Amino acid sequence: MQKFAFDYRNSSSRELRRPYQPVKPDSINGMIAAIVASIVWASFVFVVFPDLDLVVSRWFVSGQTFIWIDNPFLLDVRDIGRLAQPYIIGSMIMLIAVQMLLPEQRRFCSFRKPLFVLLSFAAGPLVVVQSLKVLIGRVRPRGIVEFGGTVDFTPVWQFSAACSRSCSFPSGESSAAAASLSLLILVPARFRWEVALLFVPCLMFVAFNRVVLGAHFLSDVVLGWLLTMFVMAWVWRWMGAR
Repeated sequence: MQKFAFDYRNSSSRELRRPYQPVKPDSINGMIAAIVASIVWASFVFVVFPDLDLVVSRWFVSGQTFIWIDNPFLLDVRDIGRLAQPYIIGSMIMLIAVQMLLPEQRRFCSFRKPLFVLLSFAAGPLVVVQSLKVLIGRVRPRGIVEFGGTVDFTPVWQFSAACSRSCSFPSGESSAAAASLSLLILVPARFRWEVALLFVPCLMFVAFNRVVLGAHFLSDVVLGWLLTMFVMAWVWRWMGAR
C-alpha cells in the first residue's frame, strides 16, 4: 500500500512537471466540425418534422396528462441532477484553491482540469442555454393546448412571445448533463473509457427524464446536449491555444 501511494505521488509529480503539450488543432477542429454538423442535422430534422416532438411526448401522456409526472423515482432523478450542479462547481473551486496552497510537488492534477469543468458549466448551461431560453421563448410541453395547456405548439428555433421565464428550449438539465462529461478529464486516462461507458448512459437518462416528465420536448434535450458539447469543445480549443 505504501509503495502504491509513493508511486502515485511520483507519477502525479511527473505529470505536473511534464511540459504542456497543446491540443492538436486538427483533432479539435474535426471534433467541432462534427458537433456543428450534428446540430445542423438535428435542427433540420426537428424543423422539417415538427410533429416528431409531439409524437415522442405523447408516449408519456394519457388523455392530456403526463402519466409519470408524479413518479417519485423520476422526480428524485430530476432533483439529483439539479442539486449536483452547485456541488460540482463548488468542488472545482475548492480543488483549484487547494492546488494553489500546495507546493508544486504535492499537487495531484493540473489547474487546467478543474478550470475546464468550471468553464464548461459556465459557458454551456449558464450563458448559452439561459440566453436562448429568453431569446426563443418556447413554451414547455405541459403548457401547450395538445397536453392540457393554453398555448399553441411552436417548432424548435421558432421565436415565440408566449414564454418569458423558465422556457423550454433548450433544456437546462440536458445541458448540465452534457457539461458533466467534463468531469471525465479528472479520471486517469487508462480508466477514462470504462468510466465513460457507465457515466454517459446515466447522464443521457437524466436528460431524457425531462421529456418523460413533460417538462421538455425531445428537440430541447437533443439540441441542449449538442450545443453544450459544442461549447465544451470550443473551450477546450481555447484552453489548448494557451
